[in-house]
Amino acid sequence: MQTFENIGITGFCEEKSHNPDKQFLLFNMYLHLSAAPPNEWKDFFSESRRLPRAQLWRKAWIEGDTLVVYCQPEELQQEIEELKEDLAVANQQYRQLQALRIQRRRLQEQVEQEEACERSLIRQLAQQLRF
Repeated sequence: MQTFENIGITGFCEEKSHNPDKQFLLFNMYLHLSAAPPNEWKDFFSESRRLPRAQLWRKAWIEGDTLVVYCQPEELQQEIEELKEDLAVANQQYRQLQALRIQRRRLQEQVEQEEACERSLIRQLAQQLRF
């Protein structure tokens, strides 16, 4: 399993950001991420965004290697500060998931080794038996 590097915001994607509905003053503001996150990481991020922690709570979601925030342009900096917390939570939870998987794999390898030793002992016994 390759090592996981924390995912963070690396910049603003000016060319992708736009107002999807001119009736509203809310824009889809695109932020570059350091990498395209794995699906489980996206689930952790979405879960951390599920419950609002501030009076003004904007939608945010992942698209490939970008994070999209639906907000007014002047709100973007404050949203970035809140999103950093959600990114940190997703990074931490994803690392915990990886650690659990490694632990489970090691336990499985240990069980397989013990079973192989048992098979070897039984094979040796079978070769020694005389009828």
